Amino acid sequence: MAAKIRLKGVLTVPGDKSISHRALIFSALTKGTNKIHQLSPAEDCQSSIQCLSKLGLQFARIANGQGSSESTSWQVLSPGLDGLKAPENTLYAGNSGTTIRLLSGLLAGQEFESRLDGDNSLRSRPMARVLDHLKSMGASVTFQALDGRAPFTITGKKLRGRHFDLSVASAQVETALLLAGLQAEGETSVKLPSLARDHTVRMFKYLGVPFSKKADGSNSVTKLAKPISEFEITVPSDISSAAFFMVGAACLPGSEILLRNVCVSPGRALVIEVLKQMGANISLLNEREASGEAIADIKVVGSERLGGTTITPEQVAQGVDEIPILALAGACCSGILTVKGASELRHKESDRLALITKNFQAAGCTVEEFEDGFSIHGSRSIEGGSRWLTQLDHRLAMTGQVASLVFNNALEIEETASAAVSYPGFTDDLLALASDHE
Repeated sequence: MAAKIRLKGVLTVPGDKSISHRALIFSALTKGTNKIHQLSPAEDCQSSIQCLSKLGLQFARIANGQGSSESTSWQVLSPGLDGLKAPENTLYAGNSGTTIRLLSGLLAGQEFESRLDGDNSLRSRPMARVLDHLKSMGASVTFQALDGRAPFTITGKKLRGRHFDLSVASAQVETALLLAGLQAEGETSVKLPSLARDHTVRMFKYLGVPFSKKADGSNSVTKLAKPISEFEITVPSDISSAAFFMVGAACLPGSEILLRNVCVSPGRALVIEVLKQMGANISLLNEREASGEAIADIKVVGSERLGGTTITPEQVAQGVDEIPILALAGACCSGILTVKGASELRHKESDRLALITKNFQAAGCTVEEFEDGFSIHGSRSIEGGSRWLTQLDHRLAMTGQVASLVFNNALEIEETASAAVSYPGFTDDLLALASDHE
């Protein structure tokens, strides 16, 4: 019976994917050589590297001799914004929404044509909410298939700065618009309706990219007068990856894990906040700052059953990617976990709300699906043994592997290879923490 398993040990999960994308793409703002340490090994970040290489940036991997993904550094040689070249063929972003959206902002101010595309999953995701704003600044966008979807061609123009009051708290949209604003005449400002990932402005501050915080809470930039200085940055561990182990340990009595060097900056703390609300035994140790980000070691001890809670619409943007694994915490709690305001999950690699509902119901849980969320009634014992669908969604593949340890009977998971999109070594790390404790 898999439910006797405990998670025990110390782990450093790979570098934060969101921060890694920004360190790579913001290298285009420099003219010279940059170094990025502990870059995420995710396939998504490799997509950013491949696209940027076609634009004239050069990348060299520097192994530090320890053999682990987190000990790998990258050297980036950048020609600067005025040295970017028109790509000879399609910029293929694979499964990475961050790659395609942030590059759209970068390319909006480049006076050449770029065609951007991705895999079938990325082709299904909405791009208009970024591209319509960029068009309003002066960029030209042509869709090759469906309006508002990849593939599309973007032709950079002389941009005009604008104020954007976004209706959805999207860090990707905000970053794309600020990147365009650094190439636009006049001021560009972006206001979000609620707290979201703030890695962009944190990295702007750390790298010396000029920006200002307005009285209304918006972030504002003007045209970059000259390239920013060469930089060296260390990427902290990814809390979205750490979340799977945090929830697993909180749901398995007798577990005790320590996750090192995890990013805990405001805007990324949803999993910590929600597990604490549910009564989990979580401690933040050795809190400090590195490369502009708040980091800490996170200790989680599995003890009594968690309690129920509600994730509000205002909280969702702080950890929308962690909601699938938080659903597992809800499945095990002594009350009800309710999630509202998470319609964004219908437009990820899969319709995550539909799959969360279907998978947990198949395992024996009581789940009610809403248009923008769900509620899951906790149970002391969950039968499992069912088929777990992923539709090639990495977050669902990883959630299924943790759930398979928590449920009474192991799940039949559709596939696990998609985990490499964000965390290539996930299965090995999970099994290492779970080994010898059955």
